Amino acid sequence: MFRAPTTDDQRIWDLWLTHTYQGAIVAADDLGVFAAIGETPATIADLARRLDFDERATGALVRLLAALGLLVTSEHRFQLTDHARTYLLRSSPFYWGHMMRVGTNEAQLATLVAALQRKDPGDTARADGPPEPAGSGRSIDRWASGTVAVDEARAVAARMQSHSLSAAIAAPRNYDCTGIARMLDVGGGSGCFAIAFAQAHPDIRTTVMELPAMCDVARGYIQRSDVADHVDTVAVDMFRDEWPTGYDAVFFSNVWHDWNVRTCSWLARRAYGVLPQGGRIMLHEMLLDDDGAGPATTASFSMQMLLATQGQQFTFGELRTILEGAGFTGIDATHTCAYYSITTGYKR
Repeated sequence: MFRAPTTDDQRIWDLWLTHTYQGAIVAADDLGVFAAIGETPATIADLARRLDFDERATGALVRLLAALGLLVTSEHRFQLTDHARTYLLRSSPFYWGHMMRVGTNEAQLATLVAALQRKDPGDTARADGPPEPAGSGRSIDRWASGTVAVDEARAVAARMQSHSLSAAIAAPRNYDCTGIARMLDVGGGSGCFAIAFAQAHPDIRTTVMELPAMCDVARGYIQRSDVADHVDTVAVDMFRDEWPTGYDAVFFSNVWHDWNVRTCSWLARRAYGVLPQGGRIMLHEMLLDDDGAGPATTASFSMQMLLATQGQQFTFGELRTILEGAGFTGIDATHTCAYYSITTGYKR
């Protein structure tokens, strides 16, 4: 039986994701972001056009800079704070840029610059089908192609278990599960969420839907948790195979942030298609504030997704737009643990 920790892991997330701060500031300085916004406040789309940047990468960058207190927003337009104007404009006598570069992770900086300048083929999703491997050499390519070996699946499951277990235990305890009898955990990794839901609500049967290698690994976690009579697995490529039916809830945790809006919209339509009337979709993600400018850790996680995947973190409004576009109604969000919430939509 999973036991809840004595404290949530919010502080651990805060500490881990500080590694994105410095590279974001240096990239913004090197590529003229501070200078451009200092001259004329801009929306994400405006800034991307002005600097010929990728819009997804621009959004991740400026939202993090805003969360760090270097930009502020007014009617979706970003402008410099006094700190940025004083210390990060090259015309200022107090310019800090020379020192800010000291100790920069150059590999991470190069990846961010390439993403901004459209030199990184990380955003290759079609509107009506699975994402294409970007050829970037990152592990996300293997997930896009559906070819994950057992050794990699084992390593991924261990990482996901470590960063998800606290949130997994909290999710079914802080979310209203009334009406759920069978839940399909899409891209469920180690199975920690499926296990936690089954332990907290023994009347709910859960299925981890994953690639074959991940299913092999997840079964070990399920057996060690003594819930094999309530939790099973099904080997399905969520992008290419038919999804199983008979579930009244389709659950995703830390899946949508791996993919861009087009891919997430397509996944929403796939979920809608297999759910019965009255069924629900559940998106367990860290939500950005409504204006996108924080919290800092969530904005940093979005930057991590930019560097490592084809995705980003979303605001509740952005998720609602995607879900409504797929036909879901009654969209709402429930905070469950630390930075995490479950956004729910219903098939009426």
